[in-house]
Amino acid sequence: MKPLWLGIDVGTTAVKAAVYQSDGTQVSYGECPSEVITPKPGHSEQDMSQVWAGVCTAIGAALQTVDASQIESIGLAAQGDGLWVLNTQKEPVGPAILWNDTRASGVLSDLSDNQLATIAHACHTSLWPGTMGPLFRWLQSHAPEQAQQVAHVMHCAGWVGYCLTGEMAVDYSDASIPFLDLNSRTYSDSALSALGAEGLKPALLLPKSAESQLGTLSAKAASATGLPAGLPVSVGTLDLSAMIVGMGMDQPGDTMMILGTTAVVNILTDQVSPSDRPVGASAYHANGSTLTRILAPTTGAAAFDWFCALHPQTLGGETPAEIAGKLNALAKDVPAGANGVTFLPHLNGERAPFVAPDATGAFFGLRSTSTKADMGRAVMEGAAFSLRDCYVSECGHLPKGTVQLTGGGAKNALWCQIIADVMQTPIQVSEASDHGLWGAACLGAAANGKGVASTLADRSATTIVFNPNTANATAYDAAFATYKTLSNAAQALWAQTSKEPQ
Repeated sequence: MKPLWLGIDVGTTAVKAAVYQSDGTQVSYGECPSEVITPKPGHSEQDMSQVWAGVCTAIGAALQTVDASQIESIGLAAQGDGLWVLNTQKEPVGPAILWNDTRASGVLSDLSDNQLATIAHACHTSLWPGTMGPLFRWLQSHAPEQAQQVAHVMHCAGWVGYCLTGEMAVDYSDASIPFLDLNSRTYSDSALSALGAEGLKPALLLPKSAESQLGTLSAKAASATGLPAGLPVSVGTLDLSAMIVGMGMDQPGDTMMILGTTAVVNILTDQVSPSDRPVGASAYHANGSTLTRILAPTTGAAAFDWFCALHPQTLGGETPAEIAGKLNALAKDVPAGANGVTFLPHLNGERAPFVAPDATGAFFGLRSTSTKADMGRAVMEGAAFSLRDCYVSECGHLPKGTVQLTGGGAKNALWCQIIADVMQTPIQVSEASDHGLWGAACLGAAANGKGVASTLADRSATTIVFNPNTANATAYDAAFATYKTLSNAAQALWAQTSKEPQ
């Protein structure tokens, strides 16, 4: 029998677990929904004990149809950023504050240009409110008793890894933001000082490669999950890093995009250039060697869902595929550029290629002749323009080779074609949608000595390539220029209106 590898992916809305054969065949799957707590506007939290309970439930579901004794290793990935902290007794200090929490917006706006530049030159990232530093600074000001209890700082993957093994660690990808100096690969005293978080340094864990072993499954965790005690567990990694591994990417120049609820452009590189105001974020690959430039707009397929939800009678449906089919039927005959209608897809603020927590979405160019089809096409194009904006802001040019695309939006053939036309490069889509889970499983196998994770991830999969329609290039160049003009003007408007009394 082929060896079995278990992969765990702890997302914000759900925990997933899957068992794989070494050739990449998924033999079982389990899932448990997660609860996000929003006690106040802008707050986003999770009960850390409930997150662990969800992991146990998902693993239990995945073990229903397999022999757990055949599993050789456990690989772990999870949502990143936020603030997950333990006290000296290694117990949670309140709920975890998540990556999408905006309570620390004021902390960021109060930082001087020099402070922001100091942080940027270390981690090569343009911070957003849901990162560790601003959140800890907020905790110091608003819940000082909690802040004083902090003895260990980790991420979601580190917390679940601790629950599985009793050992603590962080991988290089999770450790990258906001305190890691990517050149020295050590925590930056200057960045800690700039964020007023010097006292946090003793609580930070030394980073390790996600291909290394965290520990082995404890007897307590074995009892809770139904897995055999003693299984090797990899150091947990950022879910995005696991997805990159699952797609077999580890070489500078490799590029992939995600069109999920949010969108992401990921470009692997062997170096980053220091900048006072970098575009997007930077993090190490799960291997702890290659770097990933991460440009993650806050709104991707969520814009599509939002627009369709506004028209339940004409664009409603029982399944995402049915809903997409209805909007596609309207939008497919609308010419490139949506008859002059432009959509800014910043429905949930923005973090790439610029940071603007107060950003909002908008339609421009509406006339009495504009139709629902024009607006629907503009929504799809707006998300594609956002991806192009991120890539060009980082690289200075359009892609020069095939780009891999994944996420729920990648199942929409019309949208994939629009992205290929807007990016003017071939877009390759795999029928597989479990790259994060598969990548986690491969990292677990690598930590068990089976080889290099990105090499282990190579598997047979059907792919579709959407080649750009060169006839649309001129129209999309013009439409993108309009998009950029409107985006730049809107940024000035958001900055002004955010200062006005409400």
